[in-house]
Amino acid sequence: MERKKSVVFAAETFNLAEVTRMLEIAKVSQRSFECVFTSYDAARRNHRHIESAGFRIVELQPPMTQEKVERFWAVDHGEKLGEIISTADVRQRVRSEMALYREVEAAAVVTGFCLSVPISARAAGVPLVWVNQTTWMAEYVARHATWPDAYDAPALRVIPDALKDRVTRLVTPVFATLLARPFSRVARELGLAPFRHLDLVWGDHNLIAESPAFSGVALPDRLRDKSVFIGPLIARLDVPIPDAVVRLPKDRPIVYFAMGSSGAERVVLEILRAFEGKPYRVIAPVAELARDAGFVAPPNVVVTGWLPADRVNPMARVSVIHGGIGTVMTACLSGTPIVGIPNGLVEQEYNLDCIVRRGAGVRLRLRRFTAADVIAQVDRLCDDAAARACVQDLRSELLAWDGPENAARYLESHFA
Repeated sequence: MERKKSVVFAAETFNLAEVTRMLEIAKVSQRSFECVFTSYDAARRNHRHIESAGFRIVELQPPMTQEKVERFWAVDHGEKLGEIISTADVRQRVRSEMALYREVEAAAVVTGFCLSVPISARAAGVPLVWVNQTTWMAEYVARHATWPDAYDAPALRVIPDALKDRVTRLVTPVFATLLARPFSRVARELGLAPFRHLDLVWGDHNLIAESPAFSGVALPDRLRDKSVFIGPLIARLDVPIPDAVVRLPKDRPIVYFAMGSSGAERVVLEILRAFEGKPYRVIAPVAELARDAGFVAPPNVVVTGWLPADRVNPMARVSVIHGGIGTVMTACLSGTPIVGIPNGLVEQEYNLDCIVRRGAGVRLRLRRFTAADVIAQVDRLCDDAAARACVQDLRSELLAWDGPENAARYLESHFA
């Protein structure tokens, strides 16, 4: 029997959303490829999901310690300035990745978050496939970028938002180029071109995990021939739903409150307290954060650990989420209007802006909202027929796409 070609799935495994996207593609692609996962995470977070699906994980060097992970998120959220990954670590990563490509004779490398891979893939001559979204396009930024919540200081609120938005659209290319400096530095050392604007997060091939109409911004000519819409990639992990959720009475509307692993403690706890006594039941997968804070949940709030959102979110009338593309797509597929509270990531802000333009929800500004604002929006959306109709339109649009299958077919047609 002819040996299958290998495809490397370069997931930043400290990020669960990234792991689940890669897993959904690999589960289908293994019919044609030997799928190999990489990891830098010293804590081996989320390895269990990859290993339980039967995939091999190759741990590359240098490891991402907890300190490095925290710095990564701080720079990514705009809380710190500097290198998101140090130049020295980028050099070592590239060497480690290229050695793996040679070892497994990689036909392609797939990623959506591993920022060193664009260098190693280009240097090794291995096709790079990026799992992407249109809100990362320069054309989206030029048309729709808004002033980031991370820099929404009270002193700047006297400046009109429209003016700040225009400034954002002008400076984002410069900021993105500066953020890519450690990667450009290593690319130049290998005789490759540096990265400009958002080029770092676009590959030789791009699998866009949404529907073509989601953001309202069409693919430009420079991306059209190397990009394909595949539809949503949402987490579908085979884990049980806790009994407390299964037995949750259906006597009141249900609110699904999921702020992700990067949810700020103060924000999450304030909102949970505000839910007390309200005429709905709340499912909140924030157990670790609540336990660390010594938080006692109100009677109408069920606090759990991580949940299979694809099966729990459809129970809800409204979703209160952070705006990551996976949570947004899951809420839309569940038919629930969205109250969006981004955690400080520009990507989340842009995803939620798309929802607002489609009439399927609201976005609250991270540094301006109060818990009372969240409750007011939940109350409104619970009975907002227009928002529900808009999200049902989105749901119908997304149901027409099988993201994992479409991604696997693209890989097979190009690399098998």
